[in-house]
Order: sequence, then structure tokens, then C-alpha cells
Amino acid sequence: MLKPDTTNELNTQIQYRLIEKLTASERRYRERVENLREIVFECDRTGHLIFVNSAWTETLGHQVSEVIDQPLAGFIDKCDVERWKTILKHQYDCQTTGLANGSLELRFLHKTGDILWLELAIQFNQEEHISGALINVTERKQAEAILQQTNEELELRVQQRTAELSRTNQALTTTLKKLKSAQAQLIQTEKMSGLGQLVAGIAHEINNPVSFVHGNIEPACGYAQGVLKLLDLYQQHYPDPPPQITIARDEIDIEFIQADFPKLLGSMKVGTRRIQSIVRSLRNFSRLDESALKPVDIHEGLENTLLILNHRLKAYPPHLPIRLIKKYGELPLVRCFPSQLNQVFMNLLANAVDALRHDADDDEQSIHPNPTITLQTERVEDDVVITVADNGMGIPTNVMAKLFDPFFTTKPVGKGTGLGLSISHQIVTEKHSGSLKCRSTTDEGTAFIIQIPIHSDF
Repeated sequence: MLKPDTTNELNTQIQYRLIEKLTASERRYRERVENLREIVFECDRTGHLIFVNSAWTETLGHQVSEVIDQPLAGFIDKCDVERWKTILKHQYDCQTTGLANGSLELRFLHKTGDILWLELAIQFNQEEHISGALINVTERKQAEAILQQTNEELELRVQQRTAELSRTNQALTTTLKKLKSAQAQLIQTEKMSGLGQLVAGIAHEINNPVSFVHGNIEPACGYAQGVLKLLDLYQQHYPDPPPQITIARDEIDIEFIQADFPKLLGSMKVGTRRIQSIVRSLRNFSRLDESALKPVDIHEGLENTLLILNHRLKAYPPHLPIRLIKKYGELPLVRCFPSQLNQVFMNLLANAVDALRHDADDDEQSIHPNPTITLQTERVEDDVVITVADNGMGIPTNVMAKLFDPFFTTKPVGKGTGLGLSISHQIVTEKHSGSLKCRSTTDEGTAFIIQIPIHSDF
């Protein structure tokens, strides 16, 4: 058994050796901490530094002696000081309640005044001190900032380019619509010009011989009256002519000729007048010499157009004749482009006829039993309203939105160009500052309503 003095000496030696080992261990730990590239620090609970390694000096430029006992907040950029104070309080609360540790990125001030981004990781130790590490992430943040700026610039450029392409596309679409409209206008203008020249030419050629015939009927009537009077005198003074004259007189029925010949000449006169009226209507419809604005009788234009289309209103097997209802109101002369307005009337009336004759000729079950076109005119304040309505099958809803598009047509190939309504809409809206609308009900019919001002210089 060891003596007490020996035991005490032994305990003392053991303690010394333990202290030496602890000191050596602490020294090695501090050496390792000092050699770290990351900043290692320790703060008291108020946030004052009680330890930093040499990486602080290498990273932030401050000597260790300048840092100890200084608040960590004094080295943080003012933009992030409140965040540090918040996390400090939060960490203390977490430590007292046993919550998890935290980390965040803060901006620190270099001794030179430069700003560095450091990633902060902290925890409480048993002495209620705050231990932590700071990792320099400035290059990463700069790279992220550059990348973000690049992305924003690229996004901005993409938006600008997209907007530019959108504007270009819109401009091209507008140009294409204008080109289509111009093309349609040129085609229809050329078509109507050719039709007008044809109508005017035919009217002129018919007018010459008809005028010649009509002009000679009047003297022919006088000659006939003289000859008949002479025959009557012969009958009075020579009541008993030779047998040969009697036989010839009976063969030609001279009494009937005397009574009917004046009527025959009168009928010829009425016929030539009718032909002259038709020729005048044809020339009025073509109106090749009337390209300027002038006061016009709308009803005369409608009647001239109906004259051109009259043959299409008549019956032909198996179709019935199209009944025409006119509801003309009292209208003043309207200042307009006559030939162009006649063109609109022609298109709308022709479409109305097509709507009533749309079925195949051999499909007798679908033939309209009472085909009717109604023409109505009225004055509404300073405008005139012309309505062309039919009682056909109506226009489908999906077609209504495309009615006035150039080259859109529901007719078979060879039956239509799809220009009539487009050109009509353009003439009414652009040339006459009016409106052309369509109202249609399935199985009840369709109405096109033209509204144009009475007086306008356009």
C-alpha cells in the first residue's frame, strides 16, 4: 500500500501529464484553425469577437489585434447589419429552445472599403458563446450577378426581338391584307370595266339601228295612212272593179289590213321605245363617263340593275320565278359614285338570286317553294338605307365572320370569285363613308343593309 505522500505525488504527475496532453491538443487544434483558409471566429452572446484566426486578416485585411473585443456587426455592411442582429437573436432563441443551427450570406467590409460576400455558419457552444465560420463566396456571387445580368440582358433582347418580330409580322399581315384588297379591287375593277364597256358597246350598237327604225316608223305611218286613204277613195269611185282586182282584194283581206296596219305600226313604235328605254338603262348602269361624285337617284340605279338581272328572276324548270317586292321610300338625290354603287347593287342582288337558286337543278325536293327578294329603301335622318333581303336558307354562323374577306366564297369552282361582298364592303365603307352589314337567320333568310350619307364629300 502506497503512502499518502506517494499517492499525492503520483496524482500530481498524472495531472501534469494530462495538462500537457490537453495543451498539446489545443495547440495542434489552434495550428489547424490558423491554417484554414476560412475565417473561424467566436463571439460572446452580445456579438463581440473573442477569437478570430489569421484567415480574417487574409480575407478582410484587419489585423487580429484590431478585431478582438469588437462587435462583429461593425465589420458587416450596413445593408446586412439588421439581418445579422436578427439571426443572432434567433440563434440565441434557438439555442435556449433547442432548435437547429443556421447559416446565411452577408456582405462584409474589407479594410480598403471593398464589399465581400461571406457565407456565415454559426452555432452556440456550451459556454453560450457563438462559434462560427465565414467562407468567402464573393467570386461566386459576382459570377451569379454577371450570370443574372447576362440572363436579364438576354431576356430583354429576346423580348425586344420578339416585339420587333411581332411588329414586323403585324406590318407584313397588314401589307398582305392591303395587297389582297388591292388585288381584289384591281380584278373587280377590271371585271366591271370590261362589263361596262361590253354593256355600253352593245347598247350603242343596238341604239343605232333601233333609232333608225324608230325614226322611220313615224313617216311610215303617214305613208300608210295616205295609201289606205287612196284605197278608200278608189273603192268609193270604182265600186265595181274588174274581177281580177276583186279576187286579189278578197285574197289579201283589204278590210282587215286597213284596220290592223295602223295598229301594227303603233306596236312597232311601242317596241322601239321599249328597246330605247332598255338601251338607256344599260348605258346608265355602265356609267363609264361618270367616275366623279354626283347627285343620283338611288331608285333609278336599282331599277337599272334589276333590268340586267331580270332574266335570272324568271322561272326555269324546276325552279319557280323569283318574286320581287319593292318597298321604296321617299329619297332625295344622293351624292355618290354612281357606277360603283350600281356595282354594289349588282353584287348583292346576284347573291340573293344565288341564295334562292343554290340547290342543284335536279334536286326538286329542295327547290324553294316561294322564292322572294325584297328591296327596301328609306331615309334615316341624314342617311339613306337600302336593304336587299331574301328568304333563302340563311348564312351559317361560321361563315358570317368571313363574309367580307377577299377571295372567300362558298360557291363551287367556276361559280364565283369571292370578290363581290369584299369589293362591295370596300366601296360602301371606304368610298362612301357608310356601312354594309349582314343579318341572317337560319331557314329564314338573309338581309344586307347599306347605309350611306346623303350629302358628303368623302
